[in-house]
Amino acid sequence: MRSHTAARTTKILVLMLSMVAATGIFFIADAAQLAVPNTFTAGTTISSAAMNANFTAIGTAANDTDARLTALEAAIAGRKSFYAGQGNVDANASTDDVWVDVSGVSIPVTLTATTSIRYQLFARIYNYGAGAGTSTDCSVRIVQDDAGTPLNPVSPATMGDWNGILTGGASTPTNSRDVALGGLISLPTGTYNFKVQVARQTDANTTNSGNCSIFRWAFSRAQLFVDLVP
Repeated sequence: MRSHTAARTTKILVLMLSMVAATGIFFIADAAQLAVPNTFTAGTTISSAAMNANFTAIGTAANDTDARLTALEAAIAGRKSFYAGQGNVDANASTDDVWVDVSGVSIPVTLTATTSIRYQLFARIYNYGAGAGTSTDCSVRIVQDDAGTPLNPVSPATMGDWNGILTGGASTPTNSRDVALGGLISLPTGTYNFKVQVARQTDANTTNSGNCSIFRWAFSRAQLFVDLVP
């Protein structure tokens, strides 16, 4: 009995640690403690009723632990995390209003029911090749599919989208910008392919003389994280 209980306890601890590592959520399982109603000493007459009461208490505690373990396993099975990082190819948008896919950042997912999606995007965008004194209007966005459907199709986009004016000149601090996008949305049943795109946007107040670029360098490459939240 002790060997079986130890194995179950070890499995519970491993599953709890896996849940914490995968989701960042810390929790305490408030399991019922085993309380044996009868104890015996040497020379005491042991009745079958007292023994059965002890076995019943042990069985109740074991069933409670098993139910909690089953619920924990189901929670872990329903939660999935995905990651995609930019490949060894720079993403350069050199034509106004044409969105360019960031190579390597693609997360295909099929949802069988309406699901909450938690997303995070990290990248650094540059106004590349522009001269000092000029500016370029650059945008970065997350899309849902190969057709380029924005993560949030409402205009102006407020989720999964970044836009800013970057100045020209290689030594100008404002010629690049860190981009960090994150949020939680709900998507219906369907097939998706989450991707990252970059574009140079038409702007009457900018010269758009450079490229809007996300480079493959380790400190600037695009990285996309998607979690399915059951």
